[in-house]
Amino acid sequence: MNTDKTGDEEQTLGEFLRQCADAVGGKNFFLTLVETIRETREGILLSEKRELKYPTGILVWNKTLFADNWRLLNDSAKVRTKGGNILPPPEDKKHKKILNMIRTLRPLTFTVIPANAEDGAGFTFTALDVTDETTTHISPLFKALFVMPLETLRKAMNAA
Repeated sequence: MNTDKTGDEEQTLGEFLRQCADAVGGKNFFLTLVETIRETREGILLSEKRELKYPTGILVWNKTLFADNWRLLNDSAKVRTKGGNILPPPEDKKHKKILNMIRTLRPLTFTVIPANAEDGAGFTFTALDVTDETTTHISPLFKALFVMPLETLRKAMNAA
């Protein structure tokens, strides 16, 4: 996420994050998930088990991830481009590599399930938002959970 967004856009992200937090038991439970993701890094995320248990729930995904695509996805999420499109023009050297990553990870879906059903229904999100053949964005929730600095995430959630 760009940190130079307007206040309204930050408020919208904050509200969205708050809704996700409420679906897993609240802000602290959501932040526990984020901290667990950050502590495990890619080791657990690349396992064939396709699940990450954290103290208040579980994160599962539907597709085995390979290191090269995972790193490219994370690197793409950190790059700031005009309009947020991660797919460079065809003449760019990275175009084919990123296009292949998009094709591979397009069906990737993450589901967060609280350990206690009374905490909420959980939520599901994708890593990529594919608009058309030339436009793909990293989903805001993927950025928030995997890439955004923890302090920025907390600030966005408190703004809501």
